[in-house]
Amino acid sequence: MQPPDTSDDLVISTPERVAFQYEIAGIGSRFLAQVVDTLVIMVILIGITILAASLGGISGSGELAILVEVILGFVLLAGYFLISEAAWNGQTLGKRAARLRVVGDHGEPLTIGQAAIRNLVRIVDFLPIFYAIGMLTLFINGRGKRLGDFAAGTLVVRDRQRISLYDLSGTAASAPPAPAMPSSIWAAPSTTSSPAPMAAAESQALEPGLRRLVVAYAARREELPLVRRQALAQSAEAALRQALPGIVATAGPLAALDQLAEREGVSPHRPVHRQASSAMTWGIATLIFFWMPLIAIPTGILSIVFGSGAVKEIREQPNRYKGEDRAKTGRLLGIIGLAISSIILLLFIAGIVFRTG
Repeated sequence: MQPPDTSDDLVISTPERVAFQYEIAGIGSRFLAQVVDTLVIMVILIGITILAASLGGISGSGELAILVEVILGFVLLAGYFLISEAAWNGQTLGKRAARLRVVGDHGEPLTIGQAAIRNLVRIVDFLPIFYAIGMLTLFINGRGKRLGDFAAGTLVVRDRQRISLYDLSGTAASAPPAPAMPSSIWAAPSTTSSPAPMAAAESQALEPGLRRLVVAYAARREELPLVRRQALAQSAEAALRQALPGIVATAGPLAALDQLAEREGVSPHRPVHRQASSAMTWGIATLIFFWMPLIAIPTGILSIVFGSGAVKEIREQPNRYKGEDRAKTGRLLGIIGLAISSIILLLFIAGIVFRTG
């Protein structure tokens, strides 16, 4: 039996070498969740309309009814997704019904800041009608991400099915695999049918102190100078010699420490490029103030400049920086806001010219 294709899954490896796998949500399930959320919003809007009409009838003021409906409607539309995802750990009513959840790019829980950013950029994803840009982005990138997910560093995954203790107690224990029989009584025992001893010897448990050193070293070794790395390896030479005696004897303690760090599978810590964060900040500012060309045009230009510079440097030094998605998203937001603001400015100038003419 072939293993399932996990190319569309998010696999997270921890320093303890434990892997967590999330299935990335498809466009169909996300559309279903959006339909449910839209119906919920419409029902609440109807309730707001009834409430506003009742208040207007009691007070005899139509202006009060309009004011209440506008304020509560704006709070609902602006805060439904943000408050729901922040309060319910990345879920809205629609996502809960479709068993979806928003998580960070590395599988971590959604933060309030990420929820705010992804729902602010939702305005762009919705353009020109019912998430046209968002769906186009989902098809292009192939990882189920819209612009808001790129901006916030998030991903929508399928929520794991809950399993109760009753389900576990009712599951029959699987029988141990039968040993492979030789093809004849004269055949030698197979050495490939039982790889467990080799795997156990290869992944021998390290001492707790050495393991902490290896995990910390693996996350920071790209930032440490060679002299500091050699000093760390010399300080742990006795433990390293016990773990990998052959490598310490032939290549030295630093080579053994490097091999243990690579075996742990811990990615070196790479900071987000500063210009990528700047591009995102200026891009969001351009989107917010698109109706004010005197602010949006300069901020849009800055987002494009910073984003392009960050993308170039990250591609040149991929082992030193991360944040290419953030830089691209900030640059795109700047381009969109700049284009809309420029059109508004041109219409304003054309109106003045035609009026004076």
